[in-house]
Amino acid sequence: MGLRTKQALAIIAGVVVAGVMLLLGLWQMASYQESTRDVSAERAAEAPVALAESVSESGEVADVYGRRVTLEGTYLPDEVLVGEAAPLRVVTALRMTDGRHVAVVRGAVAEGAEPPAAPSGNQNIVGVFLAPDLPAEGVAGGADLGSLRIQTLAQTWPSPLVAGYVTLPADEAARQGLDAASLTLPSTEGSPTHRGYALQWWVFAAGAVAFGVYAARGFAKDAERAAANRPSD
Repeated sequence: MGLRTKQALAIIAGVVVAGVMLLLGLWQMASYQESTRDVSAERAAEAPVALAESVSESGEVADVYGRRVTLEGTYLPDEVLVGEAAPLRVVTALRMTDGRHVAVVRGAVAEGAEPPAAPSGNQNIVGVFLAPDLPAEGVAGGADLGSLRIQTLAQTWPSPLVAGYVTLPADEAARQGLDAASLTLPSTEGSPTHRGYALQWWVFAAGAVAFGVYAARGFAKDAERAAANRPSD
């Protein structure tokens, strides 16, 4: 086999291997993109679960954050307006039938507006259950709190207080004379493992091409040494 043929085969082999690794890298990157897909909307659209059954006696919450929940109870006078900017969320305490309490975002009002009183009597509620907010940077005019922090409410509200809050849907907020409250669903981050594997395959691909070129040069050097060692006629 001639030198040129060996060199060509070495480079072609490196390119073919690199091509396969590039495809594997693209597949891993596609897996990463899929893992970043926000499934929060799908989760919030699932059938509701009973909140009382999802919170243990010790207060531990099952995997129901971001899902619709059902609960039954009566509203209490405890109420705050929450927000860094208008409209402000109207958050009212609700005593569930089992004696525990939960914060319910009934809706929203413009800054300076007086929220309508909560409905009286026993209420059957369906809403999205979310984890406590992150700390806020400021408080809007007329608001009591910048963010909905259960730890803050627990200082003055009756206990036990469930570690999370329920936001009512737009139609129920309207029925109570309120605007719909903003609902920020938790986002889903992609797995860094897939992205790491993709980069790893692409590094291997570059290495395969480099090895093909290295092998071709090696064939050339071997041929030069063989020619130098060949006895002259």
